[in-house]
Amino acid sequence: MKRLFLLASALIVGFTAVAKEQPKWLQDAVIYHIYPSSYMDSNGDGMGDLNGIRQRLDYIRSVGFNCIWMSPCFVSAWEDGGYDILDYYKVDPRFGTNEDLFNLIKEAHDKGIKILLDLVAGHTSDKHPWFKEACKAEPNKYSDYFIWTKGKETKPVMSSSNNRGGWIDNNHPRDGYFMTNYYDIQPALNYGYFNPNPANEWEHDYNAPGPKAVREELKNIIAYWCDHGADGFRVDMASSLVKNDNANRDGVIRLWNEIFAWYNAKYPENIMLSEWANPQQSLTSGFNIDLLIHNNIGGEIYRPLVCETDDKSNPTTIYFSPEGKGEVRHSMETYTKVYNTFRKIGGYASLPTCSHDIWRLTRLNRSTPEEQKIAITLFLTLPSPPIVYYGEEIGMRSLEFVRPKEGSLSSRNRTACRTPMQWDTTINAGFSTVEDNTKLFLPVDPAPEFPNVAEQQNDPNSVLNYVKGLIALRNATPALGTAGEWEYVGDMDNPYPMIYARTLGEEKYVVVFNPSKREVSGSIAPMGKKAEWIYGNNRKLAKCKSSKEGHTFAMKPFSVAIFQIK
Repeated sequence: MKRLFLLASALIVGFTAVAKEQPKWLQDAVIYHIYPSSYMDSNGDGMGDLNGIRQRLDYIRSVGFNCIWMSPCFVSAWEDGGYDILDYYKVDPRFGTNEDLFNLIKEAHDKGIKILLDLVAGHTSDKHPWFKEACKAEPNKYSDYFIWTKGKETKPVMSSSNNRGGWIDNNHPRDGYFMTNYYDIQPALNYGYFNPNPANEWEHDYNAPGPKAVREELKNIIAYWCDHGADGFRVDMASSLVKNDNANRDGVIRLWNEIFAWYNAKYPENIMLSEWANPQQSLTSGFNIDLLIHNNIGGEIYRPLVCETDDKSNPTTIYFSPEGKGEVRHSMETYTKVYNTFRKIGGYASLPTCSHDIWRLTRLNRSTPEEQKIAITLFLTLPSPPIVYYGEEIGMRSLEFVRPKEGSLSSRNRTACRTPMQWDTTINAGFSTVEDNTKLFLPVDPAPEFPNVAEQQNDPNSVLNYVKGLIALRNATPALGTAGEWEYVGDMDNPYPMIYARTLGEEKYVVVFNPSKREVSGSIAPMGKKAEWIYGNNRKLAKCKSSKEGHTFAMKPFSVAIFQIK
């Protein structure tokens, strides 16, 4: 069934509403998120690269992934993990060349795999040539690509909570403060202000020459890579572009409406994912998928279920932890609202397993293969395209002892989840042939029995083979995919087990979770005559008794199961 975007809020700001068909391939997409520095080193220099990814395409496809999202691979100052761009049109030499990326895209397409790049739309590095030009005292083409005050008599305050970053003092020839979008080394690109204050010369109108030029530059960047075969982008900080926006984000929605009116007409089979975590706004803007993870609305779902993203929380209150002291009401009520939103507007809202920004699923003592299977089942049975971070399919650990690198330290050590992929038990876990391990991008897991692909491929009970089987089941069962309906059917006041239904027409399934170390039971209203176990971490751990009154599930410790209701 084709789904449509209706960008209703575009009418508020004077744009004509745009409708877009979702590409058919997106309905069956299973996305694999790769941090390129850490995936596979093809030339023995200790750094992952594009040819390394190309060498592993058969593995990626064998697991069931048919779309790759790569974190930034463009020339960078590497002060924020590649999210500080120096050249949007060139691959960073650490990864190879533009030609290497073109070849990766072509070979991936030959194997039925789409490639999404990471688009840092809101800022550059302060070492980018555009910004260096903007720092000059004499006006030039790039003077208004960024946001500068005139003079330093008074440093402005950030006049909206929607703005990130701050005003930066500096010794550049240009007299004034400049605005950043996140870190001090990331000057904000100038997309204009929502309702600019005429008294502030730096608050440019949306259609002022600077913002118009930056929007055209953004289109040029998108077109360059799409014309060379890229299938779309994940957009970093997608809601941050227009400054002093209102709570509804009408300013940035207008901007993305303009971009998508052009993009959808020129590249109708391509998609974009947003780092936004507010589907009402992001999908109305035109994005195909909104990422629900640790911020905004996503944080209300992901954090209490899976993992807090700072060290301030009590880990025993996380739902997917052995203590069994978590709750589901707020997460599931919030997800229900999100689900109803994206079903109404069109597009999807996906929960990634984790990302380059937060800890892996193995955190909070989810250390055994069975616990890892339980957690990853959540992400592979929700009604949006799944997104799995590299290494999660084998249960890689977050290595929190590894020192922060390349700007990875914010409120947490993000290096912990960026360590090399573990392929086998050869030197450097098969990631690199470099003999001097001090030359590795990051150290590999030093545990004596670290999880790796080679051993798990031959183990029918491994996390890897569990993930393969679950993706295959999802692909073969429309009710478990994006077409199926979703509803929480368990007792929110009795959170263990957590139970939700996936249905499509007469096909009915329930997914039942018990991540705790105690035996639990839960009942749901009748959906059919009987419930048949079809998938889980162990058939012996999950039972169901059906009657006219409903279905009662008895779940042993550390168990997950999918039942078909007949």
